Amino acid sequence: MKKIIKSAFRKIYPSTDQIIEKIFRQEIKKGDKVLDLGCGPHSPIKMLKKEPDLELYSVGVDIFHPYIQNNIDVEKIHTKYIEQDILTVDFPEDSFDCAIMVDVVEHIKREDFITFLPKLERIAKKIIIITPNDFVEQDTYDENIYQRHLSGWTVKDFTDLGFKCFGLSGLKALRKELWIPKIKPITIGGMICDMSQPIVYNNPKNAYHIVAIKNR
Repeated sequence: MKKIIKSAFRKIYPSTDQIIEKIFRQEIKKGDKVLDLGCGPHSPIKMLKKEPDLELYSVGVDIFHPYIQNNIDVEKIHTKYIEQDILTVDFPEDSFDCAIMVDVVEHIKREDFITFLPKLERIAKKIIIITPNDFVEQDTYDENIYQRHLSGWTVKDFTDLGFKCFGLSGLKALRKELWIPKIKPITIGGMICDMSQPIVYNNPKNAYHIVAIKNR
């Protein structure tokens, strides 16, 4: 009975992961080449990789060795992996149809990302960024010093850079550090966050996460 109720709830109020998958399916097409910057231990691109008919070629880049190793040994998501600072990667023009940065840009100093963006725009025809709305405090975890948040980004920041923005993860007021619902128990709090998602999709200023998309 619980599974039936949960399934019915998700049809009305999709989870954040389900919405990310929907966005990826809309923006990433069959045969695309995808650059996943800051791929982490469990890249969300696996949502698409489970369908081999899409024939995606993807490259995962991360500076933290354990994350790369977990991808190679366990997840096996990407076609190729590069263990490197994402700001130093370089490829020929139009090497990728799409570059994604999911919960990554907030770990980069603002001026460093602004300097890097023109290079990324040359490398990839489309850029998808998902990041917390404005600065959210976060220290290191996973014994990974790169997990500390160094910058915060607003809808205006992205629109000024030519991105189109959407809201994700429900109302910002309902979540705290590490995306944890404020309302307890967390299961109920998470459901309430998901129920607020329709409010923020086209009003990203009030969302916990911003989805920023730019096409060249």
